[in-house]
Amino acid sequence: MAPEQKRVFIEGFRDVSQSGVTVSIWGLVTGIALAKSTLTVYQAIGMNLSVYAGVSQLVALPLIAADLPIWIILITSFMVNLRFVIFSLVLQAHFAYLPAWRRIFLGYCTADFGYLFFIKRYPKPLTAKERQADPHDLPMYALMGMQFANWAFWQVGAISGILLASQIPDGWGLQFAGAVALVAIVMPMLDRPAARWAAVTAASVAVMTYGLPLRLNIMLAIFAAVIVGMMTDRSPKPRLSP
Repeated sequence: MAPEQKRVFIEGFRDVSQSGVTVSIWGLVTGIALAKSTLTVYQAIGMNLSVYAGVSQLVALPLIAADLPIWIILITSFMVNLRFVIFSLVLQAHFAYLPAWRRIFLGYCTADFGYLFFIKRYPKPLTAKERQADPHDLPMYALMGMQFANWAFWQVGAISGILLASQIPDGWGLQFAGAVALVAIVMPMLDRPAARWAAVTAASVAVMTYGLPLRLNIMLAIFAAVIVGMMTDRSPKPRLSP
């Protein structure tokens, strides 16, 4: 890395490190849940590395234990993380010029805190002239630093949870701990009226449709939240530079 690239990478890493405890706790709870499921230790570690999405992992576990068809598990896991599609659409305006392999890599690394800190730092994509004046591609290295921090804290927490799960009694209420960790992650995202309306809608729909089979209440809650969020969002939409 050039000195400027290294500087913004470290700055991005430090930004997300502020939320490192929250990410690690959430990863720890998820790792414990993986280890206490029907998966072996090696399967749990493999799933954690390949499925870099805590909510999807937790949703998939009871479906795997119930021996449901793989298509139901994949669709449900995808639905609970539809927010990453929105993240990708926003980041596409910043990095559409990158080659496909690099965009795929950034897509794998994208997580909530890294995305939020990046958008806070770079609310608008650089214009073509600004990119030409920035030969070091600093926004990309800033995002890489943020995403690497998020990934590192998550993996440390999750793998620790997987390896230490056998030492933790089942009666400690891990489901409650997971809910608390999830609230700690979600709360910083509710910084706009649209986000708050979407959260209230998701919670309401999920509770009202709780009795539906195959956790369809989660899918309905996500759809309703996305629609309400889009209807109430008044922020300017990023545009690709000509």
